[in-house]
Amino acid sequence: MRIDESNYETFERVKKITGTDYGIIWKDAENIEGVIDIDGLYAMIEDLICEVDRLNEEAKDREQDIADNYKRISIEEMI
Repeated sequence: MRIDESNYETFERVKKITGTDYGIIWKDAENIEGVIDIDGLYAMIEDLICEVDRLNEEAKDREQDIADNYKRISIEEMI
């Protein structure tokens, strides 16, 4: 896949989220012209899916923690 100014920001965001460099081959880095092979794209998708799963699990754990450890208290109890 060709990388240029129109999609560069997306690739940079994925790189920042996953902390992985996907082997983009820069033909002209100054003008943001490069290519990434299909395996690199597939790895990006897999890594993003893992990140979504991790965040969903974290949210689920946080919700369970709130349900287990917090209770509503009346105004009288607050005072």
